[in-house]
Amino acid sequence: MISFKKHLIISIAIRFFLVYYGEVQDSLSDVQYTDVDYRVITDGASHVLNLNSPFKRHTYRYTPMLAYLVLPNLLIHHTFGKFIFSLFDILIGLLIKWILLNSYRENKISIEKKLLKLETLNNRNKYFIKRKNEILNNSNETLPPKYIRMAELSAYFWLYNPLTMVIATRGNGDCISCSLVLLALYFLLQNKQNTSQYFVAGIFFGLSIHFRLYPIGFCLAFYLAVLDKPLDTIKDYSQAIFMPNTKQLALVSGTIVSLIVSTSLFLLLYGHQFLYESILFHLIRKDTRHNFSLYFYLQYLSSNFSITWLEKILTFLPQLVLIIILTIRYGKHRQTLGFSLFTIAFVMVTYNPVVTSQYFVWFLSLLPLSVKNFRHIGIRKAFFMPVMWLISQGGWLLPAYLLEFKGWNTFEFVWIQSVVFFFSNILILQMLITNYDVSYNYKID
Repeated sequence: MISFKKHLIISIAIRFFLVYYGEVQDSLSDVQYTDVDYRVITDGASHVLNLNSPFKRHTYRYTPMLAYLVLPNLLIHHTFGKFIFSLFDILIGLLIKWILLNSYRENKISIEKKLLKLETLNNRNKYFIKRKNEILNNSNETLPPKYIRMAELSAYFWLYNPLTMVIATRGNGDCISCSLVLLALYFLLQNKQNTSQYFVAGIFFGLSIHFRLYPIGFCLAFYLAVLDKPLDTIKDYSQAIFMPNTKQLALVSGTIVSLIVSTSLFLLLYGHQFLYESILFHLIRKDTRHNFSLYFYLQYLSSNFSITWLEKILTFLPQLVLIIILTIRYGKHRQTLGFSLFTIAFVMVTYNPVVTSQYFVWFLSLLPLSVKNFRHIGIRKAFFMPVMWLISQGGWLLPAYLLEFKGWNTFEFVWIQSVVFFFSNILILQMLITNYDVSYNYKID
């Protein structure tokens, strides 16, 4: 059997090959493999190299950190940034395994504590007392091979996902924000349960928001999961939100410190243009070019009209309501936090006014954390969902290709396929929620 390390090496080799393949396709085909955004970021880096602002490059609307990160594109080789993004892509696979192993270990320790507590109440045998003390003082409990295998299989779900591999090797940096979210989740779910781990989790969470705004939707789920106690009434939620414990304060402090430091630094360097291009623009953005969004055709038809605040609110209201509902349902417990983040990210992408392929990594990086909970989903559904998702995307890509590369007027067909893709996503989410086994827990062999 191939070890996990060898799978990592194979995954890295595939990604490096795709980077090379991209160079060949770019030189031979009109359909470029390299993402347009990668060229924009590289151009931004050239301005930084000349001690100017990366925002001098038109349409540069990212954190300046990305421009600094790909400076080797200009100093070493223009594909260097793709290799960096690919390594972040691999890091996500590692984090998935670590988070799941930590989750299994925590469940095992929790159950054994309860069992030993019952035993020691009726049995003062030295063995039980010794074993109880070992568990209380040692979080590095070994796991049965099947649970280690399950964590590795979940990681392979990411490492061998062709969509995520292509997105990273095309030069898209969304894997960085995804890895930062997972790093925050990793530290938050550590078994040590000390205040410093929540502060570190906040640091990574704040950085993820700095790179991409979408993790803002996770704030309440992270905040409530730290408390990790039953919340049944409005009073319980009010106390949980407005009367934070030290762990919640540490998480919030780390997040705020991270955001203030990163934002202040680039605000000092690049002024108001940094705030507008990397943050404010994404709140008022309209994409009149074709994209997967249900709202694409509406934006195209109203491109010459200004959108009122009421229309803006109505656009974002459905996803806001769903985010709150999903947070209340799954975000208040540590064991279901991963699935909560997945469903929230899925809703944010599906209902967003702008949806492109790279947005899919936002939720695909979180899905493997919940694979273990879909034990009763069945082979047919497990096969049907990805096939339907890919077919609905393929149906969109054909009229989009004819529009962009052949100049055909296929706007209405693109919109119809956007509607099909939207309802496909809704159906998939409904099936995943229905088949999610909330009661799943570690069972001691």
